[in-house]
Amino acid sequence: MQLFWEILVNGFIVSSIYALGAMGFSLIFGTAGILNLAHGAYLVLAAIVAWFFISYFKLPLPAGLAIGILASVLFSYLLFFLLVNPIDKSKRIPEEEKAIFVLTATLLWSIIIEGMLDYVFGSTPVVIPPFVSGSMHVFEISVTYNMIILAMISLLIIGLLWFAINRTRPGKMLLAASMSRTGVAIMGIELKRVYLLLWGIYGILAGISGVLLAAFLGASARAAPELTGMAFSIVVLGGLGSITGSFFASYIIGYLGTLTAYLISPSYTPLPAFFVLVVILLLRPQGLFGRF
Repeated sequence: MQLFWEILVNGFIVSSIYALGAMGFSLIFGTAGILNLAHGAYLVLAAIVAWFFISYFKLPLPAGLAIGILASVLFSYLLFFLLVNPIDKSKRIPEEEKAIFVLTATLLWSIIIEGMLDYVFGSTPVVIPPFVSGSMHVFEISVTYNMIILAMISLLIIGLLWFAINRTRPGKMLLAASMSRTGVAIMGIELKRVYLLLWGIYGILAGISGVLLAAFLGASARAAPELTGMAFSIVVLGGLGSITGSFFASYIIGYLGTLTAYLISPSYTPLPAFFVLVVILLLRPQGLFGRF
């Protein structure tokens, strides 16, 4: 019975963090039509940078986390300005081939970030110090207050994102761009402003998700491809571009990974996500909820 409660609690926490990371991945695809294969690299970048400033410069935890998240935002904008936007504006690349060029660019950008992090910091996983200390007994198991805080932060930010997209003018601008970029341009809204907002929000979501994940499971540069694959599996299962679908799919993938870690081996945690990805692409490529 204790094992059941451990799987239930730990699965909920890791799924909540996965859901936060998947929100950004899904938002980028839904609005800009880009599958960002550098997603996992942004998560580990934010985590490792935050850990470095906290551990070596002895900065307070909030300051170190903020620097890690800012690093994710900075590299998010670098990807947009150095690769995505030039490819999109290029007259030498045929329109029908630009999506492939952007996809390849994000993959290469991911390799660059992973290589840089591996060279500077090594491949040993790092763990961000707990936000709070102490624990409590719930359902016959010990649950740290830090685990509860991580899940609460993830769900709070997801709720704020939903509110921003559906109830604020900038959010509705992103929603409109996801439906028709031409329509947004006709309305007099400059698309570059939309993309600046989009990539900024994406960097923040990826950065927060990365530092939360490192505070729970740890992070290393070599985990980036695995995290990208997990996020891709989540958004495909939920429906590419569907925020709601990604949220619920995160819990399916998160619990499948947790069950695998407890019942088989932690080394095989990502395998159920990739198996689900193959099955959903074959049987229901539109995902559970379709596109938002």
